Amino acid sequence: MDFKKLPFWGQFAVVAGMAIALVAVAFMAYPNFSDMAKKNAGYRGELEALQTEIRKGQAIEAKLPEFEKEIENLQLKLNDLLAILPTEPETGELLKWVKNLADQSNLDLRQFNPGALRTVEFYKEFPIMMDVEGDYHDLGVFFDRISKYSRIINVSGVAINAVGGPSHSIHSTFTATTFVYDDNGGASQ
Repeated sequence: MDFKKLPFWGQFAVVAGMAIALVAVAFMAYPNFSDMAKKNAGYRGELEALQTEIRKGQAIEAKLPEFEKEIENLQLKLNDLLAILPTEPETGELLKWVKNLADQSNLDLRQFNPGALRTVEFYKEFPIMMDVEGDYHDLGVFFDRISKYSRIINVSGVAINAVGGPSHSIHSTFTATTFVYDDNGGASQ
């Protein structure tokens, strides 16, 4: 039988029959073809999501040196701030510094009485009652030098009384308050 000698509708019928047979064989050979197509679509979606994550990770990796530099800068700032607002009262160092400063200012340090830490927000106040004797000008020099210290120190409650002695003209009591960083952020209240 010659395909070319068949009439048009015969040729069409033969081609349609072969197509139906081909589809039937495909469905028999691959019975879950539609399920496989759905799985492939799901896998394509997962692949696109993973590729998006990879691109995000690569973008972050490209910024890594910038982040490391920022961490280094922030660590330097933190070290500077800890010098101003330490995490411990450091009473011994502070006593040595104040005694040395009083000696340089020609004052006699009569009393250095640290008080209890008081929690305020993210820091603690560390009051120190002091009692000094000397001259009025020397007391001013002492307060000026305190103001230039690397740590923050507030002087309050200054009381000055005249002294009738040969070596000193005044006696002064005051509270020097320094501050300590609270790691707990005031949670210990």
